[in-house]
Amino acid sequence: MGQSQESNTITYQEILAVKATLCELKSWHEALHFMFHFLDTKKVRTTREIEACSEIFGVVYQNFGTLSTTLFLLYETFDND
Repeated sequence: MGQSQESNTITYQEILAVKATLCELKSWHEALHFMFHFLDTKKVRTTREIEACSEIFGVVYQNFGTLSTTLFLLYETFDND
């Protein structure tokens, strides 16, 4: 026989973790779509609307950073096995 090859095994839990993270990222699509509409320069916005948009952006930005870090760490786990 030739050289033995290591097989990388991805557990079902790991697959579910990736799926959950991807679903969370997808859920932000609506918020980002709203922001695109909100940032239309042809419309005048009130201070309250601008503050609301700023808060939404802050939450999306922070969550996206966390989720992308989570996916990267999961990828490293798969790559190191």
